[in-house]
Amino acid sequence: QLNPSFNCCCSPPCNPPSATPPLQPLLQPPPATVDQDIVLPCQLFPSSNAQSMTVRWIRYHVSQTVHLYRDGGDLYFEQMEEYQGRTQLSHDGLIRGSLDLLLANVRPSDDGTYVCTVQSDAGYAEAVVELEVSAVGSSPLVSLEGYQDGGIRVLCRSAGWFPQPEALWEAPGGQRLPSTSHHLSRDERGLFGVEDGVTASAEAGGSLSCVVRNRRAGQEKESSLRIAAPFYHDAQPWKVALAVTLVMLLILILGLSVFSVRLFKENGKTWEKQRRDLRMNLCPITLLVPAEEVLLDPDTHHPQLVLSPDCRSVRWSETQQDLPYNRKRFKNLCCVLGREGFTDGRHCWEVEGEVGDETRWAVGVAAETVWRMTIISPNPSAWIWAVQNQKGRIQALTEFGASVSSCPVPRRIWVILDFTGSRVTFVNADNGAEIFAFMLTSLTVQKMYPWFWVEKGEVRLCSENVALPTSPAHPTSNPASEASRPSAETPLLDAKGEEALGSSAPTQQTTSA
Repeated sequence: QLNPSFNCCCSPPCNPPSATPPLQPLLQPPPATVDQDIVLPCQLFPSSNAQSMTVRWIRYHVSQTVHLYRDGGDLYFEQMEEYQGRTQLSHDGLIRGSLDLLLANVRPSDDGTYVCTVQSDAGYAEAVVELEVSAVGSSPLVSLEGYQDGGIRVLCRSAGWFPQPEALWEAPGGQRLPSTSHHLSRDERGLFGVEDGVTASAEAGGSLSCVVRNRRAGQEKESSLRIAAPFYHDAQPWKVALAVTLVMLLILILGLSVFSVRLFKENGKTWEKQRRDLRMNLCPITLLVPAEEVLLDPDTHHPQLVLSPDCRSVRWSETQQDLPYNRKRFKNLCCVLGREGFTDGRHCWEVEGEVGDETRWAVGVAAETVWRMTIISPNPSAWIWAVQNQKGRIQALTEFGASVSSCPVPRRIWVILDFTGSRVTFVNADNGAEIFAFMLTSLTVQKMYPWFWVEKGEVRLCSENVALPTSPAHPTSNPASEASRPSAETPLLDAKGEEALGSSAPTQQTTSA
Protein backbone atom coordinates (compact mmCIF):
# COMPACT_ATOMS: atom_id res chain seq x y z
CA GLN A 1 0.00 0.00 0.00
CA LEU A 2 1.27 3.47 -0.98
CA ASN A 3 1.88 6.04 1.74
CA PRO A 4 0.73 9.37 0.31
CA SER A 5 2.86 12.44 0.82
CA PHE A 6 0.24 14.82 -0.61
CA ASN A 7 -3.50 15.33 -0.64
CA CYS A 8 -5.92 16.83 -3.23
CA CYS A 9 -8.35 19.35 -1.80
CA CYS A 10 -11.70 20.46 -3.17
CA SER A 11 -13.98 18.82 -0.64
CA PRO A 12 -13.38 15.93 1.80
CA PRO A 13 -11.86 12.98 -0.11
CA CYS A 14 -13.99 9.93 -0.85
CA ASN A 15 -11.41 7.49 0.54
CA PRO A 16 -8.93 9.55 2.62
CA PRO A 17 -5.40 8.19 3.08
CA SER A 18 -4.24 7.01 6.44
CA ALA A 19 -2.11 10.10 7.02
CA THR A 20 -3.98 13.11 5.65
CA PRO A 21 -2.19 16.49 5.61
CA PRO A 22 -4.28 19.56 6.56
CA LEU A 23 -6.71 20.57 3.79
CA GLN A 24 -6.97 24.10 2.48
CA PRO A 25 -10.79 24.77 2.32
CA LEU A 26 -12.03 25.51 -1.21
CA LEU A 27 -15.56 26.56 -2.18
CA GLN A 28 -17.60 24.40 -4.51
CA PRO A 29 -18.18 25.94 -7.96
CA PRO A 30 -21.36 28.02 -8.29
CA PRO A 31 -24.28 26.61 -10.30
CA ALA A 32 -23.23 26.37 -13.94
CA THR A 33 -25.46 27.82 -16.64
CA VAL A 34 -26.25 25.71 -19.70
CA ASP A 35 -24.07 26.60 -22.75
CA GLN A 36 -21.52 28.47 -20.61
CA ASP A 37 -18.06 27.39 -19.34
CA ILE A 38 -17.24 26.34 -15.76
CA VAL A 39 -14.02 25.51 -13.87
CA LEU A 40 -14.05 22.49 -11.54
CA PRO A 41 -11.50 23.36 -8.78
CA CYS A 42 -8.91 20.92 -7.44
CA GLN A 43 -5.58 21.83 -5.72
CA LEU A 44 -2.70 19.80 -4.26
CA PHE A 45 -1.88 20.72 -0.68
CA PRO A 46 0.82 21.41 0.09
CA SER A 47 1.48 22.75 -3.42
CA SER A 48 3.83 20.67 -5.53
CA ASN A 49 4.66 20.23 -9.21
CA ALA A 50 2.17 17.76 -10.73
CA GLN A 51 3.58 17.65 -14.27
CA SER A 52 5.07 14.20 -13.73
CA MET A 53 1.96 12.80 -12.01
CA THR A 54 -1.13 11.09 -13.41
CA VAL A 55 -4.21 13.30 -13.10
CA ARG A 56 -7.61 11.80 -13.85
CA TRP A 57 -11.08 13.38 -13.56
CA ILE A 58 -13.97 10.87 -13.46
CA ARG A 59 -17.77 10.85 -13.10
CA TYR A 60 -18.59 9.42 -9.69
CA HIS A 61 -21.77 7.53 -10.59
CA VAL A 62 -20.30 5.71 -13.63
CA SER A 63 -16.56 5.70 -12.77
CA GLN A 64 -15.66 6.67 -16.34
CA THR A 65 -12.96 9.09 -17.42
CA VAL A 66 -13.81 12.74 -18.06
CA HIS A 67 -10.17 13.83 -18.62
CA LEU A 68 -6.80 12.03 -18.31
CA TYR A 69 -3.29 13.55 -18.03
CA ARG A 70 -0.30 11.21 -17.94
CA ASP A 71 3.42 11.32 -18.82
CA GLY A 72 3.32 15.04 -19.55
CA GLY A 73 0.39 14.99 -21.99
CA ASP A 74 -3.41 14.72 -22.30
CA LEU A 75 -4.72 11.28 -23.31
CA TYR A 76 -8.17 11.14 -24.89
CA PHE A 77 -8.59 7.46 -25.77
CA GLU A 78 -10.31 6.73 -22.43
CA GLN A 79 -12.41 9.92 -22.38
CA MET A 80 -16.22 9.61 -22.36
CA GLU A 81 -17.66 10.53 -25.75
CA GLU A 82 -19.89 13.32 -24.45
CA TYR A 83 -16.85 15.17 -23.03
CA GLN A 84 -14.65 15.02 -26.11
CA GLY A 85 -13.48 18.46 -27.17
CA ARG A 86 -14.99 20.12 -24.07
CA THR A 87 -12.32 19.65 -21.34
CA GLN A 88 -8.99 21.36 -20.74
CA LEU A 89 -6.34 20.94 -18.01
CA SER A 90 -3.94 23.87 -17.64
CA HIS A 91 -0.37 22.56 -17.99
CA ASP A 92 0.99 25.79 -16.51
CA GLY A 93 -1.23 25.31 -13.49
CA LEU A 94 0.20 21.82 -12.88
CA ILE A 95 3.51 23.42 -11.91
CA ARG A 96 1.71 25.10 -8.96
CA GLY A 97 -0.23 21.97 -8.06
CA SER A 98 -3.46 23.23 -9.66
CA LEU A 99 -5.54 20.40 -11.13
CA ASP A 100 -8.47 22.66 -12.12
CA LEU A 101 -10.51 21.31 -15.05
CA LEU A 102 -12.18 23.68 -17.53
CA LEU A 103 -15.49 22.26 -18.80
CA ALA A 104 -16.80 24.13 -21.86
CA ASN A 105 -20.35 24.44 -23.20
CA VAL A 106 -22.05 22.99 -20.12
CA ARG A 107 -24.95 20.60 -20.78
CA PRO A 108 -27.77 19.43 -18.50
CA SER A 109 -26.23 15.94 -18.56
CA ASP A 110 -23.07 17.36 -16.91
CA ASP A 111 -24.97 17.81 -13.64
CA GLY A 112 -23.63 15.59 -10.84
CA THR A 113 -20.57 14.47 -8.86
CA TYR A 114 -16.99 14.51 -10.19
CA VAL A 115 -13.86 12.99 -8.61
CA CYS A 116 -10.42 14.55 -9.05
CA THR A 117 -7.64 11.95 -8.63
CA VAL A 118 -3.84 12.26 -8.68
CA GLN A 119 -1.23 9.49 -8.50
CA SER A 120 2.57 9.37 -8.43
CA ASP A 121 5.32 7.21 -6.99
CA ALA A 122 4.69 8.94 -3.67
CA GLY A 123 1.04 7.94 -3.38
CA TYR A 124 -2.57 8.57 -4.39
CA ALA A 125 -5.21 11.14 -3.43
CA GLU A 126 -8.69 12.12 -4.57
CA ALA A 127 -11.32 14.79 -3.92
CA VAL A 128 -15.01 15.24 -4.76
CA VAL A 129 -16.52 18.19 -6.65
CA GLU A 130 -20.29 18.70 -6.97
CA LEU A 131 -21.40 20.43 -10.18
CA GLU A 132 -24.91 21.88 -10.25
CA VAL A 133 -26.25 22.84 -13.69
CA SER A 134 -29.17 25.22 -14.19
CA ALA A 135 -31.08 26.84 -17.04
CA VAL A 136 -33.84 29.46 -16.99
CA GLY A 137 -36.51 28.90 -19.65
CA SER A 138 -38.91 31.03 -21.62
CA SER A 139 -41.55 33.38 -20.24
CA PRO A 140 -44.79 31.48 -19.57
CA LEU A 141 -47.49 31.50 -22.25
CA VAL A 142 -50.91 31.67 -20.56
CA SER A 143 -54.00 30.79 -22.61
CA LEU A 144 -57.72 30.08 -22.14
CA GLU A 145 -58.67 26.50 -23.08
CA GLY A 146 -62.43 26.43 -22.41
CA TYR A 147 -65.01 25.88 -19.67
CA GLN A 148 -64.57 23.14 -17.06
CA ASP A 149 -66.29 22.28 -13.75
CA GLY A 150 -68.15 25.59 -13.52
CA GLY A 151 -65.01 27.64 -14.21
CA ILE A 152 -62.56 28.46 -16.98
CA ARG A 153 -59.65 26.14 -17.70
CA VAL A 154 -56.38 28.07 -18.11
CA LEU A 155 -53.05 26.56 -19.24
CA CYS A 156 -49.52 27.84 -18.61
CA ARG A 157 -46.70 26.62 -20.88
CA SER A 158 -42.95 27.23 -20.68
CA ALA A 159 -39.84 25.41 -21.97
CA GLY A 160 -36.04 25.41 -21.62
CA TRP A 161 -35.64 24.80 -17.84
CA PHE A 162 -33.17 22.74 -15.79
CA PRO A 163 -33.59 21.11 -13.36
CA GLN A 164 -37.33 20.46 -13.20
CA PRO A 165 -39.10 23.81 -12.70
CA GLU A 166 -41.91 24.57 -10.28
CA ALA A 167 -45.14 26.09 -11.62
CA LEU A 168 -47.40 28.15 -9.33
CA TRP A 169 -50.72 29.95 -9.84
CA GLU A 170 -51.54 33.13 -7.94
CA ALA A 171 -54.75 35.14 -7.65
CA PRO A 172 -54.86 38.85 -6.71
CA GLY A 173 -53.42 39.39 -3.25
CA GLY A 174 -50.96 36.50 -3.59
CA GLN A 175 -53.54 33.75 -2.98
CA ARG A 176 -52.23 30.40 -4.24
CA LEU A 177 -54.50 28.35 -6.52
CA PRO A 178 -54.18 24.55 -6.75
CA SER A 179 -53.18 23.09 -10.12
CA THR A 180 -55.66 20.76 -11.81
CA SER A 181 -53.09 19.25 -14.19
CA HIS A 182 -49.32 19.13 -14.46
CA HIS A 183 -47.23 17.71 -17.29
CA LEU A 184 -43.44 17.70 -17.72
CA SER A 185 -41.63 17.01 -20.98
CA ARG A 186 -37.95 16.86 -21.91
CA ASP A 187 -36.30 17.76 -25.20
CA GLU A 188 -33.27 16.12 -26.83
CA ARG A 189 -30.88 18.41 -24.90
CA GLY A 190 -32.35 17.37 -21.57
CA LEU A 191 -34.13 20.67 -20.88
CA PHE A 192 -37.55 20.52 -19.25
CA GLY A 193 -40.83 21.93 -20.52
CA VAL A 194 -43.83 22.35 -18.24
CA GLU A 195 -47.57 22.59 -18.91
CA ASP A 196 -49.65 23.40 -15.85
CA GLY A 197 -53.42 23.88 -15.72
CA VAL A 198 -55.84 25.53 -13.32
CA THR A 199 -59.60 26.07 -13.21
CA ALA A 200 -60.31 29.75 -12.57
CA SER A 201 -63.57 30.83 -10.94
CA ALA A 202 -65.20 34.22 -10.50
CA GLU A 203 -64.50 34.05 -6.74
CA ALA A 204 -60.74 34.08 -7.40
CA GLY A 205 -60.94 37.47 -9.10
CA GLY A 206 -60.34 38.58 -12.65
CA SER A 207 -56.51 38.50 -12.66
CA LEU A 208 -54.47 35.29 -12.77
CA SER A 209 -50.67 34.89 -12.70
CA CYS A 210 -48.52 31.89 -13.61
CA VAL A 211 -45.04 31.74 -12.04
CA VAL A 212 -42.43 29.24 -13.26
CA ARG A 213 -39.50 29.03 -10.85
CA ASN A 214 -35.98 27.54 -10.84
CA ARG A 215 -35.07 27.19 -7.17
CA ARG A 216 -31.46 26.17 -7.90
CA ALA A 217 -30.77 29.32 -9.93
CA GLY A 218 -32.97 31.45 -7.69
CA GLN A 219 -34.82 32.84 -10.70
CA GLU A 220 -38.41 32.81 -11.90
CA LYS A 221 -40.54 34.11 -14.77
CA GLU A 222 -44.14 35.27 -14.53
CA SER A 223 -47.00 36.00 -16.92
CA SER A 224 -50.46 37.33 -16.04
CA LEU A 225 -53.89 37.08 -17.62
CA ARG A 226 -56.97 39.15 -16.86
CA ILE A 227 -60.32 37.43 -17.48
CA ALA A 228 -63.30 39.73 -17.91
CA ALA A 229 -66.39 39.03 -15.78
CA PRO A 230 -68.72 38.13 -18.72
CA PHE A 231 -66.56 35.08 -19.49
CA TYR A 232 -67.41 33.57 -16.10
CA HIS A 233 -71.15 33.85 -16.72
CA ASP A 234 -70.91 31.34 -19.56
CA ALA A 235 -69.35 28.80 -17.20
CA GLN A 236 -72.49 28.47 -15.01
CA PRO A 237 -74.23 25.03 -15.12
CA TRP A 238 -77.72 26.52 -15.48
CA LYS A 239 -76.65 28.22 -18.67
CA VAL A 240 -75.51 24.89 -20.06
CA ALA A 241 -78.93 23.40 -19.25
CA LEU A 242 -80.63 26.38 -20.88
CA ALA A 243 -78.49 25.97 -23.98
CA VAL A 244 -79.42 22.27 -24.23
CA THR A 245 -83.11 23.14 -23.89
CA LEU A 246 -82.87 25.76 -26.62
CA VAL A 247 -81.09 23.32 -28.91
CA MET A 248 -83.80 20.70 -28.40
CA LEU A 249 -86.48 23.32 -29.11
CA LEU A 250 -84.67 24.38 -32.25
CA ILE A 251 -84.48 20.77 -33.47
CA LEU A 252 -88.23 20.41 -32.93
CA ILE A 253 -88.96 23.56 -34.93
CA LEU A 254 -86.66 22.43 -37.72
CA GLY A 255 -88.38 19.03 -37.79
CA LEU A 256 -91.77 20.75 -38.37
CA SER A 257 -90.46 22.95 -41.17
CA VAL A 258 -88.00 20.79 -43.10
CA PHE A 259 -89.34 21.74 -46.48
CA SER A 260 -89.20 25.49 -45.80
CA VAL A 261 -85.68 25.33 -44.40
CA ARG A 262 -84.44 23.24 -47.33
CA LEU A 263 -85.94 25.67 -49.81
CA PHE A 264 -84.40 28.60 -47.95
CA LYS A 265 -80.96 26.97 -48.02
CA GLU A 266 -81.14 26.34 -51.75
CA ASN A 267 -82.15 29.93 -52.41
CA GLY A 268 -79.39 31.12 -50.10
CA LYS A 269 -76.76 29.14 -51.99
CA THR A 270 -77.94 30.57 -55.28
CA TRP A 271 -77.84 34.12 -53.90
CA GLU A 272 -74.38 33.61 -52.42
CA LYS A 273 -73.03 32.30 -55.72
CA GLN A 274 -74.48 35.29 -57.57
CA ARG A 275 -73.00 37.64 -54.99
CA ARG A 276 -69.53 36.07 -55.33
CA ASP A 277 -69.74 36.26 -59.12
CA LEU A 278 -70.74 39.92 -58.90
CA ARG A 279 -67.85 40.65 -56.57
CA MET A 280 -65.39 38.81 -58.82
CA ASN A 281 -66.55 40.69 -61.94
CA LEU A 282 -66.92 44.17 -60.51
CA CYS A 283 -64.66 44.51 -57.51
CA PRO A 284 -61.49 42.41 -57.63
CA ILE A 285 -58.91 43.12 -54.93
CA THR A 286 -55.84 44.65 -56.55
CA LEU A 287 -52.32 44.27 -55.15
CA LEU A 288 -50.53 47.61 -54.85
CA VAL A 289 -47.07 46.51 -53.63
CA PRO A 290 -44.42 44.37 -55.38
CA ALA A 291 -43.92 40.75 -54.31
CA GLU A 292 -41.18 39.82 -51.84
CA GLU A 293 -38.37 37.46 -52.86
CA VAL A 294 -38.99 34.76 -50.21
CA LEU A 295 -36.61 31.82 -49.74
CA LEU A 296 -37.00 28.92 -47.29
CA ASP A 297 -34.63 28.65 -44.31
CA PRO A 298 -32.85 25.22 -44.27
CA ASP A 299 -31.98 25.71 -40.57
CA THR A 300 -35.66 25.57 -39.56
CA HIS A 301 -37.27 22.75 -41.57
CA HIS A 302 -38.51 19.54 -39.92
CA PRO A 303 -36.50 16.36 -40.73
CA GLN A 304 -39.44 14.97 -42.76
CA LEU A 305 -39.53 18.00 -45.07
CA VAL A 306 -37.36 18.07 -48.20
CA LEU A 307 -36.31 21.47 -49.57
CA SER A 308 -35.38 22.07 -53.20
CA PRO A 309 -31.78 23.18 -53.94
CA ASP A 310 -32.95 26.74 -54.66
CA CYS A 311 -34.99 26.82 -51.39
CA ARG A 312 -38.19 27.74 -53.29
CA SER A 313 -40.22 24.56 -52.74
CA VAL A 314 -40.82 22.06 -49.94
CA ARG A 315 -42.42 18.62 -49.95
CA TRP A 316 -43.26 16.05 -47.29
CA SER A 317 -41.37 12.73 -47.16
CA GLU A 318 -42.10 9.55 -45.22
CA THR A 319 -38.37 9.20 -44.52
CA GLN A 320 -36.97 11.29 -41.68
CA GLN A 321 -33.62 12.89 -42.53
CA ASP A 322 -30.65 12.88 -40.16
CA LEU A 323 -30.14 16.63 -39.77
CA PRO A 324 -27.70 18.46 -37.45
CA TYR A 325 -29.15 19.91 -34.25
CA ASN A 326 -30.31 23.50 -34.55
CA ARG A 327 -32.29 25.51 -32.00
CA LYS A 328 -34.31 27.10 -34.79
CA ARG A 329 -35.43 23.75 -36.25
CA PHE A 330 -39.02 22.49 -35.77
CA LYS A 331 -38.94 19.14 -33.98
CA ASN A 332 -42.53 17.88 -33.83
CA LEU A 333 -44.47 19.90 -36.43
CA CYS A 334 -43.64 19.55 -40.16
CA CYS A 335 -42.95 23.26 -40.61
CA VAL A 336 -40.36 25.52 -42.20
CA LEU A 337 -39.89 29.29 -41.99
CA GLY A 338 -38.80 31.84 -44.54
CA ARG A 339 -35.19 32.95 -44.37
CA GLU A 340 -35.95 36.65 -43.85
CA GLY A 341 -38.26 38.14 -41.20
CA PHE A 342 -40.20 41.42 -41.18
CA THR A 343 -40.84 43.97 -38.42
CA ASP A 344 -42.61 46.82 -40.22
CA GLY A 345 -44.01 47.96 -43.53
CA ARG A 346 -46.10 45.92 -45.97
CA HIS A 347 -45.01 42.65 -47.56
CA CYS A 348 -46.58 40.02 -49.78
CA TRP A 349 -45.53 36.79 -51.49
CA GLU A 350 -47.20 34.25 -53.75
CA VAL A 351 -47.47 30.54 -52.85
CA GLU A 352 -48.51 27.73 -55.18
CA GLY A 353 -49.70 24.54 -53.47
CA GLU A 354 -50.42 21.07 -54.76
CA VAL A 355 -54.22 20.67 -54.87
CA GLY A 356 -56.03 17.37 -54.35
CA ASP A 357 -58.12 15.34 -51.91
CA GLU A 358 -54.98 13.73 -50.44
CA THR A 359 -52.93 16.91 -49.96
CA ARG A 360 -52.59 18.71 -46.62
CA TRP A 361 -50.64 21.95 -46.23
CA ALA A 362 -50.92 25.40 -44.71
CA VAL A 363 -49.33 28.80 -45.40
CA GLY A 364 -49.17 32.03 -43.44
CA VAL A 365 -46.89 33.90 -41.03
CA ALA A 366 -45.37 33.02 -37.66
CA ALA A 367 -43.80 35.15 -34.95
CA GLU A 368 -40.13 34.74 -34.12
CA THR A 369 -41.12 33.32 -30.70
CA VAL A 370 -43.17 30.43 -32.15
CA TRP A 371 -42.58 27.16 -30.26
CA ARG A 372 -40.39 24.73 -32.20
CA MET A 373 -39.62 21.89 -29.77
CA THR A 374 -43.15 20.87 -28.73
CA ILE A 375 -46.38 19.86 -30.45
CA ILE A 376 -48.65 22.89 -30.92
CA SER A 377 -51.97 23.64 -32.58
CA PRO A 378 -51.32 26.28 -35.25
CA ASN A 379 -53.41 29.37 -34.41
CA PRO A 380 -52.81 32.97 -33.27
CA SER A 381 -52.48 31.89 -29.62
CA ALA A 382 -49.44 29.86 -30.72
CA TRP A 383 -48.11 32.87 -32.69
CA ILE A 384 -49.21 31.49 -36.08
CA TRP A 385 -51.67 33.16 -38.51
CA ALA A 386 -52.46 30.84 -41.41
CA VAL A 387 -54.95 29.13 -43.72
CA GLN A 388 -54.78 25.45 -44.65
CA ASN A 389 -55.77 23.10 -47.43
CA GLN A 390 -57.88 20.34 -45.86
CA LYS A 391 -59.53 17.73 -48.10
CA GLY A 392 -59.94 20.10 -51.01
CA ARG A 393 -61.31 23.02 -48.94
CA ILE A 394 -59.61 26.14 -47.63
CA GLN A 395 -59.76 26.75 -43.86
CA ALA A 396 -58.62 29.56 -41.56
CA LEU A 397 -56.78 28.33 -38.44
CA THR A 398 -58.27 30.20 -35.47
CA GLU A 399 -58.08 29.70 -31.67
CA PHE A 400 -61.50 28.03 -31.70
CA GLY A 401 -60.65 25.47 -34.37
CA ALA A 402 -60.41 25.63 -38.12
CA SER A 403 -62.96 27.96 -39.70
CA VAL A 404 -64.35 26.04 -42.67
CA SER A 405 -64.85 27.99 -45.89
CA SER A 406 -67.05 26.84 -48.73
CA CYS A 407 -64.44 27.99 -51.22
CA PRO A 408 -62.35 25.31 -52.94
CA VAL A 409 -58.59 25.52 -52.52
CA PRO A 410 -57.10 27.99 -55.03
CA ARG A 411 -54.05 26.97 -57.00
CA ARG A 412 -52.17 30.10 -55.96
CA ILE A 413 -52.48 32.19 -52.78
CA TRP A 414 -51.14 35.65 -51.95
CA VAL A 415 -50.02 36.03 -48.30
CA ILE A 416 -50.10 39.73 -47.37
CA LEU A 417 -48.48 40.93 -44.12
CA ASP A 418 -49.40 44.55 -43.40
CA PHE A 419 -47.86 46.02 -40.24
CA THR A 420 -49.27 49.44 -41.17
CA GLY A 421 -52.85 48.17 -41.22
CA SER A 422 -52.22 45.47 -38.54
CA ARG A 423 -53.59 42.75 -40.84
CA VAL A 424 -52.61 39.38 -42.26
CA THR A 425 -54.66 38.83 -45.43
CA PHE A 426 -54.95 35.81 -47.73
CA VAL A 427 -56.04 36.41 -51.34
CA ASN A 428 -56.93 33.99 -54.15
CA ALA A 429 -54.22 34.88 -56.67
CA ASP A 430 -56.22 33.32 -59.52
CA ASN A 431 -59.13 35.77 -59.29
CA GLY A 432 -58.26 38.41 -56.66
CA ALA A 433 -60.94 37.33 -54.14
CA GLU A 434 -60.10 37.78 -50.48
CA ILE A 435 -60.14 34.46 -48.57
CA PHE A 436 -59.63 35.45 -44.93
CA ALA A 437 -58.01 38.19 -42.81
CA PHE A 438 -56.57 38.24 -39.28
CA MET A 439 -56.27 41.46 -37.30
CA LEU A 440 -53.07 42.02 -35.29
CA THR A 441 -52.91 44.00 -32.06
CA SER A 442 -49.94 45.89 -30.64
CA LEU A 443 -49.39 43.02 -28.18
CA THR A 444 -48.99 40.42 -30.93
CA VAL A 445 -46.93 42.39 -33.44
CA GLN A 446 -43.26 41.32 -33.39
CA LYS A 447 -40.79 40.01 -35.95
CA MET A 448 -42.74 37.85 -38.42
CA TYR A 449 -41.55 35.14 -40.79
CA PRO A 450 -43.25 33.39 -43.73
CA TRP A 451 -44.53 30.03 -42.37
CA PHE A 452 -45.25 26.80 -44.24
CA TRP A 453 -46.64 23.45 -43.00
CA VAL A 454 -46.71 20.38 -45.26
CA GLU A 455 -48.05 16.98 -44.24
CA LYS A 456 -48.96 15.66 -47.68
CA GLY A 457 -48.02 17.17 -51.05
CA GLU A 458 -45.76 20.04 -52.08
CA VAL A 459 -45.73 23.85 -51.72
CA ARG A 460 -43.77 26.17 -54.00
CA LEU A 461 -42.86 29.85 -53.83
CA CYS A 462 -43.56 31.64 -57.10
CA SER A 463 -40.48 33.43 -58.38
CA GLU A 464 -42.24 35.76 -60.80
CA ASN A 465 -43.54 39.15 -59.64
CA VAL A 466 -47.08 38.89 -61.05
CA ALA A 467 -49.92 41.32 -60.17
CA LEU A 468 -53.35 39.98 -59.31
CA PRO A 469 -55.82 39.93 -62.23
CA THR A 470 -58.51 42.53 -62.74
CA SER A 471 -61.94 42.10 -64.25
CA PRO A 472 -62.04 41.92 -68.06
CA ALA A 473 -64.83 44.51 -67.95
CA HIS A 474 -62.50 46.94 -66.18
CA PRO A 475 -59.09 46.53 -67.82
CA THR A 476 -57.79 49.82 -66.49
CA SER A 477 -58.75 49.28 -62.83
CA ASN A 478 -55.42 47.74 -61.78
CA PRO A 479 -53.25 50.48 -60.25
CA ALA A 480 -50.29 48.13 -59.75
CA SER A 481 -48.73 48.92 -63.11
CA GLU A 482 -45.12 49.42 -63.99
CA ALA A 483 -45.77 53.12 -64.48
CA SER A 484 -47.02 53.69 -60.93
CA ARG A 485 -44.80 52.25 -58.20
CA PRO A 486 -46.38 52.43 -54.71
CA SER A 487 -45.24 54.91 -52.12
CA ALA A 488 -45.02 54.38 -48.35
CA GLU A 489 -48.49 55.91 -47.95
CA THR A 490 -50.14 53.70 -50.60
CA PRO A 491 -52.73 51.31 -49.04
CA LEU A 492 -51.99 47.61 -49.39
CA LEU A 493 -55.38 46.69 -50.85
CA ASP A 494 -57.71 48.67 -53.09
CA ALA A 495 -60.80 49.29 -50.94
CA LYS A 496 -63.10 50.46 -53.73
CA GLY A 497 -64.53 47.02 -54.25
CA GLU A 498 -65.20 46.65 -50.53
CA GLU A 499 -67.16 49.90 -50.41
CA ALA A 500 -69.24 48.97 -53.43
CA LEU A 501 -70.44 45.72 -51.87
CA GLY A 502 -70.42 46.82 -48.26
CA SER A 503 -68.77 43.59 -47.03
CA SER A 504 -65.50 41.71 -47.10
CA ALA A 505 -64.06 38.33 -46.25
CA PRO A 506 -64.27 37.22 -42.61
CA THR A 507 -61.91 38.98 -40.25
CA GLN A 508 -60.70 37.74 -36.86
CA GLN A 509 -59.52 40.01 -34.04
CA THR A 510 -56.49 38.42 -32.39
CA THR A 511 -55.92 39.14 -28.71
CA SER A 512 -53.04 38.20 -26.52
CA ALA A 513 -52.99 36.90 -22.99
